[in-house]
Amino acid sequence: MKASRDLIAYNDLKRLIIDPGFCNLCGACEAACPIHALRVEKNKLEYVHDCSEYVEFCPICYDVCPFSEALLLETLSFVTDAPKRRESIGYYRKIVLAQAVDSKLRELSHSGGVVTALLIHAIKKGFVDSAIVSESEEEVPIKVKPAISLVPDDLLSAVDYKYFPSSVAKAFGKAVHEYGKAKIAFVGTPCHVRAIRKLEAWEHKIVESLKIVIGLICLWSFSFPKLTEFLKRKYNVKAGEIQRIDLNKEYKILTKNGKVVSVSLPEVEAHILDICKMCEDFTSELADISVGGAHPLKDWSIVIIRTEIGERLFESAVKANVIRVKNIEERAEVFTHFVEMGLIKKNAAIQEIERRRKKGRAIPPAFARLLELVPSEISLLSSLTAEQVMTRKVMTVKPQTTVEELLTIMTKHHHMGYPVVNEKGKLIGIVTFEDIAKVPTEKRKKTLIKEIAHKKLVTAYPEDSAMEIYEKMNKHKIGRILIVDKKDPQKILGIITKTDIIHTLRWPMKTK
Repeated sequence: MKASRDLIAYNDLKRLIIDPGFCNLCGACEAACPIHALRVEKNKLEYVHDCSEYVEFCPICYDVCPFSEALLLETLSFVTDAPKRRESIGYYRKIVLAQAVDSKLRELSHSGGVVTALLIHAIKKGFVDSAIVSESEEEVPIKVKPAISLVPDDLLSAVDYKYFPSSVAKAFGKAVHEYGKAKIAFVGTPCHVRAIRKLEAWEHKIVESLKIVIGLICLWSFSFPKLTEFLKRKYNVKAGEIQRIDLNKEYKILTKNGKVVSVSLPEVEAHILDICKMCEDFTSELADISVGGAHPLKDWSIVIIRTEIGERLFESAVKANVIRVKNIEERAEVFTHFVEMGLIKKNAAIQEIERRRKKGRAIPPAFARLLELVPSEISLLSSLTAEQVMTRKVMTVKPQTTVEELLTIMTKHHHMGYPVVNEKGKLIGIVTFEDIAKVPTEKRKKTLIKEIAHKKLVTAYPEDSAMEIYEKMNKHKIGRILIVDKKDPQKILGIITKTDIIHTLRWPMKTK
């Protein structure tokens, strides 16, 4: 029999998360620990006393870690009441372009100043009594620290995300324990959002004070010492000189004296945190509202509204003339760039995990869990047919549709793959966003879908099991499978995406 010391969750946390270098110092474990055995200090998670002296079988520090496998499906319950779900976007109600009406907020931010405008409005209206954010350090503006903003003016120094880790979950615990706050807005990157949602799924007492979660769209975070040392060595730019970092398809380093340095993605790859290299979540899929830049537009943001409470706050800010909006359909190039960046992150994560597996290197349990089903899930998917899981209304396109026209359709409906049917409605191919992204911008008006569509299709039949569908997706490394009539394989009956499979695992009773 194991001694109690061997049964505490911290041992698993240390072995599977901390020792392999996956801890991002979010501080969720510190905020959750009932006996304060963990503390984030000086860029390190400290185990300050042996918790086995006080408790046995306490799983909380491991369960709430954003990189453990615990509670992953449970966290989806906070967003699954949204009417729409799409690959690379998640569950949502609507997607818009937005900006702060206040030009000062726009000037201070990377993009539209939306997050700060929302938070200031929420505090002024009493919707929240505080906000957990990340703010710049005075001497090194690109370095961030967690902050508890109690009044609107506090938020003016916390208008941006600087591509480095921040212990915001720890700050959330402090806001509850030390400041007694009861209506908190939480702002963080996808992993921060997952941590706070895990605390919520765990039904930890401190999340009774959580009012709303705003997620930041995030490509990657960096190791501060590694990246700044690289920039100093190669470009003679010191950390304290950097005012901000902008991202398009390369990083723009802007210094205080106006110097601009362009750094390609391959150049910075070695300085990305290991844990970020394996993360597929670009859009903070578990947030109430997700916000990110709207390149190539300046002073605008993409806003993904996912939940009822998120919609209520956002619409209140619009009605109060704090935020202005416009339809994303007006700017297809914004949505195209947005999805391209999401695919870059997703594909990089898949490749990194595959590399690590081949080399026998550690993989965070959360990411391994999303790739491997447990026996109960295999049983569930084996018991369901494709017909029960599939989406029946399938949007299709004609072979004569141009790439530019399809991009307009994608910007409106947000599907990432479209079957191609001829004039008789017969299936002849499929085209995905990945195919479109390969067509140069200047050729999109004249390039027809029939020129880039895949003719060799991976399909399935209504009577096939959902487990067979899942296995086919993994075998062919695709995100969707068309369900066709067995007697007429050119007749489309439905479509199943990996997002549909995950939805089924979380909500099996919602299958038809």
